[in-house]
Amino acid sequence: MTDKWLPILVRLEDYPDVTAFIAEREAQRKGTAVGAPEVKTDLDEPEDARLAGHTPWPLNELRRLEGGGSLTAKRWVRAMDVCSQVAGSGEWLSTSEVATRAGMTISEWRDAPRKITRHLKAHYPSVPTDERGDHIWPLRAANMPGSPEVHWAMNVEQARRWREVRDGAGS
Repeated sequence: MTDKWLPILVRLEDYPDVTAFIAEREAQRKGTAVGAPEVKTDLDEPEDARLAGHTPWPLNELRRLEGGGSLTAKRWVRAMDVCSQVAGSGEWLSTSEVATRAGMTISEWRDAPRKITRHLKAHYPSVPTDERGDHIWPLRAANMPGSPEVHWAMNVEQARRWREVRDGAGS
């Protein structure tokens, strides 16, 4: 059975330790390759499929959001500034991390996603929509295994457009 492998699930935070253990065991075996076989995972990608498939907003709509005077728009702008800083790294920020980095309380940030759908319907009729006709949020939300919090990220193209908007505004 020295040439057969069996995939296992491992918690993300344990992945480096588990792969190091496997590599060590393989190094101890005689006549086999050293190290675990190369396995392509989302961890190897700078942007996972959840983000790659997220439709970015057009520049004019991002500019409207950036200049929006409502509390909901202002909170999303702050969160987008934070998420654009890590876009492309593969990092998803928890709700509490977005709030902290954006200078908001967790309650303030949690309130913004609760209100965004209604806000988009009322003020942004031409932002991209999904297959159900719902407006696409400017950030992507996802549940992460082992975490009770929602996590947030934006894809590279959305971040590029957002930086263009923010740089044009003198930020």
